[in-house]
Amino acid sequence: MADAPDPEVERLAAYRKAVDRLPVLTRVIFLLVRLDALSYDEIARRLSIDPQTVESCLVEALGMIRIMLDGAEPRRRNDPRIALAEADLHRRHRAYCKERLAALGIAGPIPWSEDGDDDQTLMQMIVAAMPPRVYDTFFLNRVKQLSYAQISERMGTFQWIVRHRMLRAIRHIMRGPDRFEQWLRDVASAPATIN
Repeated sequence: MADAPDPEVERLAAYRKAVDRLPVLTRVIFLLVRLDALSYDEIARRLSIDPQTVESCLVEALGMIRIMLDGAEPRRRNDPRIALAEADLHRRHRAYCKERLAALGIAGPIPWSEDGDDDQTLMQMIVAAMPPRVYDTFFLNRVKQLSYAQISERMGTFQWIVRHRMLRAIRHIMRGPDRFEQWLRDVASAPATIN
């Protein structure tokens, strides 16, 4: 006979899913307050934003989580402080990305999207800058979902060469700039310095 699902386990899973669905800045601030026990002022200093924005993000997070746990679809608060902070943080992340890409030899204008999905734009640029055979191997594996054996047969090469090219592709991607959320977490995890 199957055990009945534990309501506490289900509640925790629903809570985690709700936190994962929060907007990036709201989620990062929520986790900094709840898990890292940082004060609003400390988070504000680390992210170079207003403490009231930190409070607004936390209020937004708690409200959205409650709505999601009730089974409804959440909507963002129309808070200009959050919008301004997000815009400034995205601007700073883009400057960081431009520097990192230049350090990798990837130059030229970055086609930033208006919807703010900078992570996808960056990944496309990094992948496009791979050496041609590495790019082709990566494309066949990740997009076409071919196995290493299928790729080696299609490309007329050995499987160890396919593995080597995939490792080069992964290293190439790892040298790129951090995704927005990871960059934001890194910025927030570094203690603020006084200039």
